[in-house]
Amino acid sequence: MRAAVVRKPGTIEIEQIDRPRPGPGEVLVKVVATGVCRSDLSAFLGKVPVPLPVVLGHEGAGIVEELGAGVDDLEPGDHVVMSITPGCGMCFQCQSGSFGLCERAAGRSIGGVLANGAIRISKGDEQLHHFLFQSSFAEYAVIARWSAVKIDSDLSLEVASLVACGVITAYGAVARKAKVGLGESVLVIGAGGVGLSVIMTAAASGASPIICADTKPEACALAMELGATHTVVVGPDVDLPSIVMDLTGHGVDHAFDVVGTSPTITTAFNCLRAGGQAVAIGLSETTAVGSISLHGLIAERRLTGTTNGSIRPQVDIPAVLRLYREGRFPLDRLITRRYSLEGVGDALGDLEGGTGRGMIFL
Repeated sequence: MRAAVVRKPGTIEIEQIDRPRPGPGEVLVKVVATGVCRSDLSAFLGKVPVPLPVVLGHEGAGIVEELGAGVDDLEPGDHVVMSITPGCGMCFQCQSGSFGLCERAAGRSIGGVLANGAIRISKGDEQLHHFLFQSSFAEYAVIARWSAVKIDSDLSLEVASLVACGVITAYGAVARKAKVGLGESVLVIGAGGVGLSVIMTAAASGASPIICADTKPEACALAMELGATHTVVVGPDVDLPSIVMDLTGHGVDHAFDVVGTSPTITTAFNCLRAGGQAVAIGLSETTAVGSISLHGLIAERRLTGTTNGSIRPQVDIPAVLRLYREGRFPLDRLITRRYSLEGVGDALGDLEGGTGRGMIFL
């Protein structure tokens, strides 16, 4: 089968590798579509320490091709989203509802293995590594059963792939972690695919105002179309906290940092009203450190983060797709660029300047 393989940082090539077989408790999926995310770019550039060689891709959706031993609740032909959120269902964190913190699997997310610790991709005698439990920049992907979320077969797999990672992370950050309510104010820093999804979720939750800040005017324009009430084009001389205070009179109830740098974490916290909460979603800098004041903490402002949106995959992924069916979550508007598998290098390169989400079709 064809797969996009990274053997050294900054280089990706389409290679013919072995078609994998599922082991016990695993599923083989024929990949139909997969999103292109900044996490793929970070691994491609070597900013995330993944073992090489690796097959990237982690926003896949497709059709069940083969079942491993013990999988009796899916059938070949079923349509599935391949979730990156682990969840054995049995450990303390899973039993507490924190599937993204699964004690059996979460620590393996960039370890080059599946959620159950196995490796199923190879090229002859050479072992290749998985990325974020799936490696969907390939014609087929093996995933652990708990990573497969069955969806209605009449849904677009192109649209469904968006909820494997980016969209569902945004949805969970708003609906699960922050629990944004009717009439509460929201700031979103960063209007890429995830930031735009935060805006759509906040709008569906009845939040107002919804302020979006981004460096690109075109990204801000798309944010307005998807539910933002105000936008701020950020530059070196823009004082975002002052603008937010002017717009709201007191700061926002919720601030979402979808960029993930030291300045954006700090800015998100400084834009809060007393008692407000900032949620870190993005991870552009793995060593980013936010600077917050003791005065801000005493005013009961809170700073927290989320792993995969703190979602329950088997519940929240279908929920988002229901909202899409109802016309309340226009996921298809996020898809602004389309590529073949052979165009994966261009897709990764276009992440820096493009708006919305790129999609690879197999």
